[in-house]
Amino acid sequence: MSYGRLFALLCLPLLAAPVHADDRHPPQITVSFLAQPAPLVQDGTTRLYYEMVVTNFARDSYVLDAVEATAGVSKTTFEGAPLAALMLRPGAAGKAEPTADLSIPSGHAVIVFLELNLGKDKAPPAIAHVLHVREDKGDMHDVVIAPLAVSTEAPIVVAPPLRGQWIAGDSASNRPDAAHRRAVLLENGRAYIAQRFAIDWVQYETVDGKRTTWKGPEDKNESYFCYDQAIYNVAAGKVVAMSDGMPENVPHSGKYAVAIDFNNAAGNHAVIEIAPHRYVLYAHMRPGTVQVKNGDMVRIGELIGHVGNTGSSAEPHLHMHIDDQPSFLAGNGVPYAFTSGEASGPVDANVSSPTAIYFGPIGPQRPFGNDYPAENALVTFK
Repeated sequence: MSYGRLFALLCLPLLAAPVHADDRHPPQITVSFLAQPAPLVQDGTTRLYYEMVVTNFARDSYVLDAVEATAGVSKTTFEGAPLAALMLRPGAAGKAEPTADLSIPSGHAVIVFLELNLGKDKAPPAIAHVLHVREDKGDMHDVVIAPLAVSTEAPIVVAPPLRGQWIAGDSASNRPDAAHRRAVLLENGRAYIAQRFAIDWVQYETVDGKRTTWKGPEDKNESYFCYDQAIYNVAAGKVVAMSDGMPENVPHSGKYAVAIDFNNAAGNHAVIEIAPHRYVLYAHMRPGTVQVKNGDMVRIGELIGHVGNTGSSAEPHLHMHIDDQPSFLAGNGVPYAFTSGEASGPVDANVSSPTAIYFGPIGPQRPFGNDYPAENALVTFK
């Protein structure tokens, strides 16, 4: 589960934001991005997930009526209530706007979480953006910003971390309740989304006609189907951080066994460097089961530990992601893909809730190769 969100007014490197030459009163806003977007192959399609920060330097409020994003031949327009659902205001604790409020008050900023689905097309070298901005008095402006470069690096391909059938909980999506996607955290004056492509892996069964992640006493870790399952290393590399010995939480109690801070949110964990600036994090492991130590060289498929419920976790699960720094919360999450398996399409589910877990209908699975699962997909690894 993702750690508590910390938001602040973001002071980031700004992209030039030129406007049309005939605009005599251009909006006094700046536009920047949290990280350079990189292509993700998800459920057989090319996706770009990235975050735009719009800051109002004027005395009056503006309304962000629409954001147009053009990537190659694909043009996507975000507007109205759907756009409002993609906007977060620093200090809003990760929650989407309750109403279709598109305003940006004087001295305030908004983060706009964008997803572009390019289908079978490859990602272009850059994305063009036009912001449609309205003043309080009704005057409209088109703000054309400098093209945003897209990384040419392909997703890193790794082996499965688990065996059997699993739900890819809270895998990357633009749902308003996407906890990993919106986990903006700050360290040393910079905003990061280390968990941009994180997945909370859980297992479910149908109990008394209802899909659930446990059977038996809800407050016992042993009741959860994924508890104590083996976790396997996904790529050869070197252990650069690890921790063991943190006690487990009581599931769905709303409390943690240890007060959570920036350094222990991952609970019992291991971080493995698999390439320059590429680190795999395995989090929330059962106490006493972490099988590696700092400096170890580990192989693909080597046992790393067992699924548990430590750190910032409400019930047993494996939290796994890859980012560009050896940190659970700092660094930027980067795209990755799994070598092979079977997966369903997206599932309407909420497995990041500290209390009620919800699963909607689950469609049939189909084989995949070098792919990242759709949101909350049912995935089988062999």
